[in-house]
Amino acid sequence: MKELMTLNDNQLKKELAKMHPYDSAKIIAEAKSDTQMRIIGLMSLHKRVEVFLELPEEISRNYFNILNKNQKKSFLNEFEMDDLKYFITSFEEDYQTYLISLLSKSKQSKLNLLMSYDEKTIASIMNTDFVIINKNLSIKETTAYIINNSKDSDFIDSVYVVDDNNVLIGDIALKDLISARASDTLESITHKINNYLKLEDSINTGVKKFKNYAKSVLPVINNEGVVIGIVTADDVLNTMVLEHEEDIRKMTGVGDYEESSNAFVRAYQRMPWLLISVILNLVIAALLSVFEKTLVEVVALIMFQPMILGMAGNIGTQSVAVTILKLGQDELGHKKDEKKHILKEIGIGILNSIAIGIVGFFLSYAILSFVNMGTQSPLSLALTIGISLVGGMFVSSAAGVFIPIILEKMKVDPAIASGPIISTLNDLFALLIYFGIATLIFLL
Repeated sequence: MKELMTLNDNQLKKELAKMHPYDSAKIIAEAKSDTQMRIIGLMSLHKRVEVFLELPEEISRNYFNILNKNQKKSFLNEFEMDDLKYFITSFEEDYQTYLISLLSKSKQSKLNLLMSYDEKTIASIMNTDFVIINKNLSIKETTAYIINNSKDSDFIDSVYVVDDNNVLIGDIALKDLISARASDTLESITHKINNYLKLEDSINTGVKKFKNYAKSVLPVINNEGVVIGIVTADDVLNTMVLEHEEDIRKMTGVGDYEESSNAFVRAYQRMPWLLISVILNLVIAALLSVFEKTLVEVVALIMFQPMILGMAGNIGTQSVAVTILKLGQDELGHKKDEKKHILKEIGIGILNSIAIGIVGFFLSYAILSFVNMGTQSPLSLALTIGISLVGGMFVSSAAGVFIPIILEKMKVDPAIASGPIISTLNDLFALLIYFGIATLIFLL
């Protein structure tokens, strides 16, 4: 870094041109603000856009804001459509309108189309920069067309062949086109496409197709078979990473925040979930006051309380994670699939609860036989613990299955079900069962 900054502008410009955008972005992120602007200013417009996509949002926003109107216009028009959509939609709605007005009419039309698609569909992440050619062209005409008409932002690794009605026939790999002889026909190097995406397909459907067919790019077609856009494996991977990061934040109750946010901002964003947990725990404390006499009479119950809570929480978390994964992959869209999943998870919950309950009974009986914990019979205490493990774990397991499904039907993101709320509810179920069974065995 220090060595680079000692170079004059011409030398530094040459070095930056050789670097990968990620490496350039890393250098900029670690530099002081004045040095950041110097480095960015020495890059070509195309390279600047590539690096811009790798920069932390705070730095990229600062740079973009100092540009004048014409510079912003040139900068935005250099973006590929999918990246442009991501960048513009990161701003407030009022400012989005202004930014869209800076685009060329062609890009405005394409961007408005992309923004009209549901965020859960594959169409929302597709790129409209691709090349199509008519089936009647010769090899020479096709090569000339690509050279003369393709833009820097166009994806040309695969060129799509269409008929006179623009209906997709197949694709040509660029390497095949380059190696083809003038005497060859376009049809001879055209590969029929059996794997494609539809506008209404979900992102998860796209993920499965890329996984199953190991393709680097797939066309997106409408109901008439016309190519509307393309989706690359990188587009899908980036979307998956962002979705998983968002789900993890929700599941742990930390909310959304920028990496540059200070401790006070992050604390403020996490506070609501913690306050909800406090309220629910106060409810638990109030309900447990009903069992005060049981706790006084059977002190040994406190010794095994952490185990009851821990096992209920563990099995509940497992059920929640599996159910959210199924929902996220659109595997519970039909009543039949939903019912099958519920029955399967309930069955697993019953088997695991009984198995752990039996183990807990024998282990606690062995411990209580050697440790004097009051006047109660070790057998009765062990029986209480064993039954409580079975009951608490089963209820928590069932809650882990039903709560995400119910939230999904209520149009609430089910990822929040694994946060502090579900953990506290599991504690409530487990303790009520534990002390309820103890009251029945020892006081009634």
